[in-house]
Amino acid sequence: MAEEVEKLGYVLKCPKGTRDYDPFQMAIREEVFEVIKGTFKRHGAVTISTPVFELKETLMGKYGEDSKLIYDLADQGGEQLSLRYDLTVPFARYVAMNKVRQIKRYHIDRVYRRDQPAMTKGRYREFYQCVSGITCIYKVCVAVCT
Repeated sequence: MAEEVEKLGYVLKCPKGTRDYDPFQMAIREEVFEVIKGTFKRHGAVTISTPVFELKETLMGKYGEDSKLIYDLADQGGEQLSLRYDLTVPFARYVAMNKVRQIKRYHIDRVYRRDQPAMTKGRYREFYQCVSGITCIYKVCVAVCT
């Protein structure tokens, strides 16, 4: 198959700033993630899942100078979309949209940054981010914490 691809002039490689992970690397990653998730769960945290892309206008207000690092997507439905840059803005949108009054959460997922990755320095365009925190309305937090 590789020979056939070469004849057609294709070069098989990962896009710049990304990489493949073999089964051994994935086993290690999954084990580490399970330890991290178990720790969060022991302390009462829950997880949510948000789309890998958001409305561009939702993301643009947050990042300022870093907004040039956001990947824009062309959507056939007419919406301007971008890949998430981090997990904070999608979480804030989730909380506001669902009128969440209180949540202790963690989130481990991929994020995307359109920069010039220095592969030797460990910078990638696609990578995992792990965040946690407690979000609540002030009066609810005071009642819970006292």
